[in-house]
Amino acid sequence: MGLFDLFKKKEGPKALAKKAYENAVRLSGDSKAVRAVKVRVAMRATAVLDDIFDDGVRSVVGYDEAVMIAVAGGEEPPPFPKATAETCYKKVQTPEGKAVGYVPLKYAESMFALGLQYQSGKITGDDAFHTAQAVAQQMATDLRLSAYAVQPIEPLNWLRGDANRVNKNRR
Repeated sequence: MGLFDLFKKKEGPKALAKKAYENAVRLSGDSKAVRAVKVRVAMRATAVLDDIFDDGVRSVVGYDEAVMIAVAGGEEPPPFPKATAETCYKKVQTPEGKAVGYVPLKYAESMFALGLQYQSGKITGDDAFHTAQAVAQQMATDLRLSAYAVQPIEPLNWLRGDANRVNKNRR
């Protein structure tokens, strides 16, 4: 350890999570190491997207309550909830323990809005599932996951049963 290493600022977990995602997007080649990085990022992204969707769902309840309180008090209602840069980072469980996962803001905004719409009854579980799969497919394309035949990003798997039941009933 050199003298100037003491003054280097260590990167926090959020910076490392973002760097890992950006590294996975940038990496190419067919080595086992590249494949491992992409699998790790894909698995974490699935958990992060699920958590962001849940944040959107929970924010509706809090927002509705805040609006009622503001209206009852003769105040201006609060702004409608939306995803922020902070929303992109979530703690996820990994085989090594807790870690921070990251997804870019455009995907966080989509999943947060999807949670809002689902909780508000504006879309069905089937619609939420299929839209989440489209968001995940865009992310998988950015990461070039199909070139490595790695585990896909599959958010909202808990809604898959609802989507299958609805599709069977439509036949």
